[in-house]
Amino acid sequence: MTRRPQLVILDPDGPLAALLAEPAGVHRWLVRRPRAADAALGYTRDARPTVLLVRIDPAADDAVTAGLIADVHRMLPDVAVVAVSDAKLADADRAAWTAVLMDLGCRYVLFPPVAPPALAELVTGLMTATVRRVTGKDPDPADGLIDLADEELHG
Repeated sequence: MTRRPQLVILDPDGPLAALLAEPAGVHRWLVRRPRAADAALGYTRDARPTVLLVRIDPAADDAVTAGLIADVHRMLPDVAVVAVSDAKLADADRAAWTAVLMDLGCRYVLFPPVAPPALAELVTGLMTATVRRVTGKDPDPADGLIDLADEELHG
């Protein structure tokens, strides 16, 4: 079965999808933009290499988003999770939030300033690593498709 890698972006009305449109188009990733955590979890369960980006707000008491990160980490360890925040925090608060989010299962936690090219490079690298982990081979940039049937040969 040939399936495109997917980028799941839980950032309702936010700019993350626009910032990643170019690399997603170049690599032909499927981009999903759920509006709720339960829909994001459903997309991550799809049998394809996946990177999940989650917008977080440390000022909000958002147990749902924290639960999503923990659930994906526990149930779907091959899904790379990245938390992105717009909040400008003091160094100690940023370090504390980073530690909490990484304990929940994030591979990366980003606070401002986040340069769009750096975000694109980070996500591209994570997707490449995820494809390698899931399929045992490098993604073919010519077609952007991954043959998950080959996974059984390497797994």
